[in-house]
Amino acid sequence: MTDVQNEPDIAGRGPSAGRKYCARGRRGAVAVEAAICMPIIIMMMLAMWQVGSIAQMSRILRDGAREGSRVAAGGTNNGTTVTVANVQTAVQNFLTASGMPSAAVSGAEITVTNLSADSWTDPGSALPLDQFSVTVTIPAGAPFNSLQIIGTSLCGVTQLQESVNWLSANDTQVTVSNILPY
Repeated sequence: MTDVQNEPDIAGRGPSAGRKYCARGRRGAVAVEAAICMPIIIMMMLAMWQVGSIAQMSRILRDGAREGSRVAAGGTNNGTTVTVANVQTAVQNFLTASGMPSAAVSGAEITVTNLSADSWTDPGSALPLDQFSVTVTIPAGAPFNSLQIIGTSLCGVTQLQESVNWLSANDTQVTVSNILPY
């Protein structure tokens, strides 16, 4: 019978009574945990955002280099021979249309490099299937700083560069005989 008399006391001091006491003692611990964890979580979120921004800018540069390569590969554009300046203009127009800051677009270094055995300086003089490369670089300094990528000094990134290798499709140098061999 003594067990029956103790039951109300156990129920009165049961789990609900212990929780009230525990909650009062934990109030300060929750604030301390939040004060420690929140800055770390916010820094991690900002770091992921910055990595995404760098990846996006890198992709825009690569697509710009591909656009310049397409212009260079043709050899002619609207009846005129393609020059390196035409390729540079095509890349700059693409970067501007993609939303790059004007300081980054005007400061971009765009080069067309002949990778074939033939010697040519302008893509319009290339033979069919001559390999070349278009490289787009946003150099350190004002062009790179205009991208507003925070925290790049922590990871050592000071410039962005993308390069694309391409083959010439210029057929202006090809002659076709109109005499059929019989």
